[in-house]
Amino acid sequence: MKIKKKISGVEAVNKALEIINCFTLKKETLSITQISKITGDYKSRISRISKSLENYGFLRRIDNGAFKLGSSIGRLIEVYDDSFNFKKLIKDELDFIMTKSNETASFFVKQKNYRTCLITSEPNKPIKHTIQTGLKRPLDKGSSGHVLSVFNNLPIKNKEAIFRNQFSMSFGERDREIASISVPVMPNKKKILGALTITGHISNFNKKNCLIFLNVLRQSRIKIEKKLHKSS
Repeated sequence: MKIKKKISGVEAVNKALEIINCFTLKKETLSITQISKITGDYKSRISRISKSLENYGFLRRIDNGAFKLGSSIGRLIEVYDDSFNFKKLIKDELDFIMTKSNETASFFVKQKNYRTCLITSEPNKPIKHTIQTGLKRPLDKGSSGHVLSVFNNLPIKNKEAIFRNQFSMSFGERDREIASISVPVMPNKKKILGALTITGHISNFNKKNCLIFLNVLRQSRIKIEKKLHKSS
């Protein structure tokens, strides 16, 4: 069992939310044993709380006894989107970035000890970089990983420079043919929401284009942060 952190609030509610947070991929299914390993709690307790979550529609049991997220999760997402459509705002800006750069634009977020692409927008051209949403990627590689690490106060190379300049560039770090540029999105100036990123073939990332790409990313960052600040 892993060492449990002290968290304020009602213990059973905390555990229920921790169980829900175990599901990080689309259409993911997890068994009681898998959830127990992730949370570090006993299977008997996980089973009881999962049953309560199932009763209220937050989990759904499938034929083999494993669990998926239930319909109540979707209902909450719809309620949230009705109050402020966060994903639409990001997608609109990614489409703008993609149009201006003619490269793949994406929005990465930190999840536990990795990063994942939440939304993407790809150009209509034969040679482009395709990013699969929901796929786990390392935090210590790629420009979005650099940015997410720095603004979550994690150890990373060139940390001070990235913090000072508010951007990171990566050339052939994970794939020798791929380059990327990222800037942080921080609507409250204290905590990073995610990283706006332009990714493409390294041959297109010369000095002139990098400056253009960075300027486009900064324009979108300002627009997103202003709109998020107004909605909060």
